[in-house]
Amino acid sequence: MTQTNQLQPLITYKEMEVLTGRDRRSIWRWWAKEKTFPRPLMKGGVAVGWTVEQYNGWLSSLEAPNHE
Repeated sequence: MTQTNQLQPLITYKEMEVLTGRDRRSIWRWWAKEKTFPRPLMKGGVAVGWTVEQYNGWLSSLEAPNHE
């Protein structure tokens, strides 16, 4: 983790639930199983949250055209 990330406020699971409109299990499934959501920053093996940049990057990926 860079010093920049340490200084940024993190989006918690509860805040992410509000932002995405999905529950904690859905968010976990997106990043752990489906690999479609950024992995949260971890401390001591426990998820603590996401940076605003991670969230914005995820939103941008949803808006990108699908090239499959």
